Amino acid sequence: MTWTIIWFFVNMLFVVSVITYMFVHRSYSETKRQTSDSALIQRLNTRRKLIGILSIVLFLAMSASFMINMKLNG
Repeated sequence: MTWTIIWFFVNMLFVVSVITYMFVHRSYSETKRQTSDSALIQRLNTRRKLIGILSIVLFLAMSASFMINMKLNG
């Protein structure tokens, strides 16, 4: 039961991070298209990469907790 709860919360965090990544990516691409402020574009690109890395880490954690849950609970 514990791993089911862990999987559920990590899954929610993963979904939130992917949705956040989509919004940040849209902000980055719109800013890149509309302005030529290189400092702002660089800041948004860094933020986009960090959230992307966080999403990948959360996906791996979600997958691992799901596999552990399935091994223990069948």
